[in-house]
Order: sequence, then structure tokens, then C-alpha cells
Amino acid sequence: MNGDERIEKVRAWWNETSDSEWYRSLRTEERIERLREDPASAFHPAVLALIRRYLPDLAGRRVLLPSSGDNHAAFALAMMGARVTSADISERQLGNAAKTAERLGLDIVFIRDDTMKLARIPDQAFDLVYTSNGTLSWIDDLEGMYRAFCRVLEPGGLAVMFDVHPFNRPFSGEAFREPRIVKSYHDVFPDLHWRIQDIVASQIRAGLTLCEMAELPALGASFWFTYDELKGKEPEELEGLNDWKKNPLAALPAWLALVSRKSGQP
Repeated sequence: MNGDERIEKVRAWWNETSDSEWYRSLRTEERIERLREDPASAFHPAVLALIRRYLPDLAGRRVLLPSSGDNHAAFALAMMGARVTSADISERQLGNAAKTAERLGLDIVFIRDDTMKLARIPDQAFDLVYTSNGTLSWIDDLEGMYRAFCRVLEPGGLAVMFDVHPFNRPFSGEAFREPRIVKSYHDVFPDLHWRIQDIVASQIRAGLTLCEMAELPALGASFWFTYDELKGKEPEELEGLNDWKKNPLAALPAWLALVSRKSGQP
């Protein structure tokens, strides 16, 4: 399967998945109202703190979200005053997000594009490129992606990444059970489980400078259980979920966040 065929397969999968029960649950009135009342809820608190450390005032900042997915981060950043462009390979994801943006009264630009190329995004057009959970597992050309980020950032612009910590990848991930190794940390392919060294080296080769790294704990049950699994759980079954003495895998960081900068002055 060549690159174009793979991208089309990914696109078709996400077009179908966008209307799954899980994604519909992210677009309910209750969920969107919660986001309207508290835009910060779209982020791990430590990640939003990192963004604000480097960009204290988001008002008027030009922000691009490649692989924008459920677009909750896009909605939140727009509510914080940023000028947001959302890009995703799936037109269905973007169409559903555009309807939610209209409900929220947000002016967001939606563009269908491949995150590894961003061919429809102009050069030096953004102050911040932000990617959130789940992006890296679909990317088979890390350096190409980061070169695209570097191209669309203005000099001095920031790239902020938030994704599953690679240290979790060797394990099966069953909550409350002893860790069970299912693969080597160094087996990047065929499942696209990138290592920290792959991510950092690709950024450096693409022309980005690493400013800060954070290794973060899980905060909620959704890191450990799927949507269908959580529907059948009682609150008492989730007690101590993020205590490593009860759930051994909680001893590992759940999330990895990186802040990187393009050289030069804006």
C-alpha cells in the first residue's frame, strides 16, 4: 500500500468513525454546554498551563490544529480569543465540527488536509500549531509532519504536542492488573508507536528547538477504559484508578507534552 492509498484508507475510517456513538457523545448538548462554561476542560490542565506560559494572552493569536479530531481544543481556543484554523483528513469530522462551531457562535476556519503535508496551509501563517491526543499513531512520516509545522509557523512560532506517553506502548494496559508486556518499546512499526527519541529527533531535524517537556499523569477514567467499557462501570469500580499502588500502570506517565519553537523573531 503506497502513501496515498494509506491516507485514503485513514480518511474513510475517520469519516465512518465520526458518527460512532462515542463521537456523537462528544457533540451532545450537555457536553458542548460544559465546554462553553469551561473551555479549559478541553485540555489536560498542565498542557493548558504550558501553552499559557509561552502565550499568556491567546486573544488574536493565529492557531492551527492539524488532525483536529473532535475539535474540542479548537472550540476552546476560539472561546479564549484565538483565531483558529482546524485541519483534518476527514471531511466528516470537519463537517460535524463546523455544525458545533455554529452552535457555539465561533468563527473557525475548517480545511481538509493531510497533517504530514499541510499543502493547503500557507507559509508562516500561525503563531501556534497544536496537536492533541491520538495524532501520532496515524503519522508515518514524523519529520515530514514537523517540517510542515515549521513551514506554516511564523519565525518564533510555537509547536505544542500532547499525546500518549510512549512508555505505555509496550504494555497491554489493563487497569488494576499487573503490567503485561506485549511488544518492545523499539517496535515502532507497523502500529506507529513512536519513541520519545523519534519525536524529538524529528523535530530537531525539521528545524524546531525543544523548549520544554512534561510527563503527565492520567486524570480520569477515560485513559484506562474505552467508552463502551465505562458505560458498564460503577463509580466504586473506578476508585483508586490513578493510584499506582492499586493500579500498577499508573506508576508510568500517561501523557507526553512538548513545547518547541521555530527559530527567528516574529
